[in-house]
Amino acid sequence: MPLFDTFFTLLSSTLQAPPDHLRILFILLASYPAALLYKSLPPNPNLKHLFSITFAALVYLGLFNLVRGFYELLASALVVYLISYTVSGKWAPILVFAFTMGHLSISHIYRQLYRISYDRFDISGPQMILVTKLTSFAFNVYDGQRSIKTLSEYQAKKRIQRFPSILEYLGYVFFFGGFLIGPAFEFADYRDFTTLALFSNPPASSRSSDSPILSSDETQSQMTDGQSDEKGYQKMKQEGKEAKIVIPNGFVPGMKKLLFACFWVVCLISFGRKYPMEWTLGEEYANMSFLARFFYINLASFCARFQYYIVWLLAEGACILVGLGFNGYDDKGKPLWDRVSNIDIVAYETANNLKSFAESWNMNTNKWLKNYVYLRLVPPGKKPSFFSTFATFATSAFWHGFYPGYYLMFMSSALLQSLHRNVRRKIRPIFLHTRYASYKPLYDFVGWFIMQSMISHLAVSFVLLSLRNTLYVWRLNYLICHVAILFLYVFFMMGLDKQLRILLKVEEKKEKVLILENLEQEALEGKKRRKIVGEEKDLLVSEMGLIEK
Repeated sequence: MPLFDTFFTLLSSTLQAPPDHLRILFILLASYPAALLYKSLPPNPNLKHLFSITFAALVYLGLFNLVRGFYELLASALVVYLISYTVSGKWAPILVFAFTMGHLSISHIYRQLYRISYDRFDISGPQMILVTKLTSFAFNVYDGQRSIKTLSEYQAKKRIQRFPSILEYLGYVFFFGGFLIGPAFEFADYRDFTTLALFSNPPASSRSSDSPILSSDETQSQMTDGQSDEKGYQKMKQEGKEAKIVIPNGFVPGMKKLLFACFWVVCLISFGRKYPMEWTLGEEYANMSFLARFFYINLASFCARFQYYIVWLLAEGACILVGLGFNGYDDKGKPLWDRVSNIDIVAYETANNLKSFAESWNMNTNKWLKNYVYLRLVPPGKKPSFFSTFATFATSAFWHGFYPGYYLMFMSSALLQSLHRNVRRKIRPIFLHTRYASYKPLYDFVGWFIMQSMISHLAVSFVLLSLRNTLYVWRLNYLICHVAILFLYVFFMMGLDKQLRILLKVEEKKEKVLILENLEQEALEGKKRRKIVGEEKDLLVSEMGLIEK
C-alpha cells in the first residue's frame, strides 16, 4: 500500500479531487524543502546525483507504489546509455529515438486499452519526460563526435564530448526537480549545474581582472567524474586559470513561482471546475445559441489550462530555488531565471499569432521538437519544408499517445501553422508601414481574438480525445475553424492576394528607404559607406516612383 494512502483518500473526499492528483501536488510542494536540502550538500557532484536518484526512488516506490514502473524507467535509461556508449555515428540517436518512442508507445497503448483514467497516475507521464531527455542525450553524444564546423550554435553548446559516468547519467535522468512532470532539460545544463560551471561567469561588476570568463566547455574539460568542484577549480588555478564562482540567490524568484501557482490553484477551485469541456457533450449545450456555444468553448479551454499552469509553475519554482533555473545575467547584471521555463502565461494568453503560442506553451517540449525533430529533418543549406512541419506535429501527437483527439489537434495545427506563414508574410507587413501603421492595434486585436479562438476550438480534441465526441462538438460549431483555414488556403492558392502584393511592393520600398536613411545618418564607416547607402536609397526611390506610375 502506498505511503499516506489513508491521508490522501480522506483529503480527496474533502477537496473532491483525485488522490493521485493530490499526491503529485504534494511531491511538487515537497521539492521546495528538498531543494534547500540539496543546496546544503557538500560541493561534490556525486552526492547530488545520489540525492536525486534516492528522492525519485522514494516517490515511485513509496508514494505511488510503482515498483514495476520505476524499474521500467531505469531499464530504459540503461539501454540508452549502452547504445550511446557502444554505437558510433548517426545510427545511435536514431536507434535511441526508435527504442524510446516504441517503449513509450507500449505504455500509451496499455493505458488506452485498459481505459485507465487520467485521474490515475501511471508511468506514461514521467516516461514522456524521459523520452525527451534520452533522445536529446543521444543526439548530444553524437554531436560531440562531429566536427564543430558542421554544428549549429545550439548543437555546439549542448554537445557532449566527455561521456558521463553511470552515476552522473542517472542523476540527470532522475533529477529530483523534474523527473515526475518535467521540466526536461539538456544534459550539458545539468552537468554545468552540478559542477558549478553554470555559475563560473559572474556579472562583469563582480569579476576581478584575474578572473576570466570561462565557457562551460573549458570548465568541463578541467574536471573529471567524481571530482569535487573545489578540486576541479584548484586544478584550473594551477594551470593559470582562476574561476570565480558566484551563485545568485534564487529564493525570491522561486517563491514568486510558488505564489503564482497558488493563485491558479485558487482559480481552479473557485471557478475552473464549473466550466468543464465535457459539458459540451450534453443536450443543454446543444440547445444554446451558436455564439454561446462558441464562447463557452473559449472559456472551457481557458479553465482547462489551469492545471498545466499549476504543475509547471511549481516545478519551475523548485528548479529556480535550487539554482538550475539560472540562465546568466542581463545587460544590467541582473540574474535571469528562465533556463527551464515551461510556460509564459502572460505571453500565451496575449498571443496574437501562432509563433507566439508555440514559443510560450510547453516550451521545453517545443525546444525538443524543434532541435531534435524539426531541424534534424532539414538538409544542410536547405529551408524547412512542409514535410518538416508535418513530421514535427506528427511526432508530437505520437509522443502524446494514440487517442484520435491528439492527431486531430496536431494535424489541424500543422495546417494552421503552414497557413500562418502566408498570412504573416503577405498580410502583416501592410500594418508595419507608415500608411497603415494606425491600424496596427486593430490588426493585433483581431489576430489575438482569431488565434485564441482557433486554438481553443482545436483544443476540444485534445481534451475530449475521442473521434466521435470531438467531431460532434466541432459540428455543433459548424467546423468554423477548419472552414476558416480552408477559405484562406483557397484565397492564397487562387492568387487573390495579388492586389495586396502590389500594395506591398510600394510599401516595402518606402520602408527600405526609411531604413537606409537611418543607416545613412548613423553610419560610422565614413564617407564611403554613406555614399553607398545614399546611392542605394536613390535607386529605391527611383524604383518606387516607377511602381507608383
